[in-house]
Amino acid sequence: MEHWKNNDVAGVCQTPASAVNDGDRGQPVYRRPAGLTITVEKLDRALVDIQAQIELLRRERTNLGLVRGELARMEAIWQKA
Repeated sequence: MEHWKNNDVAGVCQTPASAVNDGDRGQPVYRRPAGLTITVEKLDRALVDIQAQIELLRRERTNLGLVRGELARMEAIWQKA
């Protein structure tokens, strides 16, 4: 499990006084930290991996069903003999 760091969560920063007009001084500016973007990309890659594993398991389940069916057929033939 990955631990969150302070820069991985969305935050609010105060706008520097030099960057605002007098009427807007101190207005909070919302920003998306770079760490949050990286975390979303990691989650996207993990989701793709999980989806691929699910598809593989579905194929294996189908193949196992076919093998079980064939074994049941063979056992029925052996029991008749």
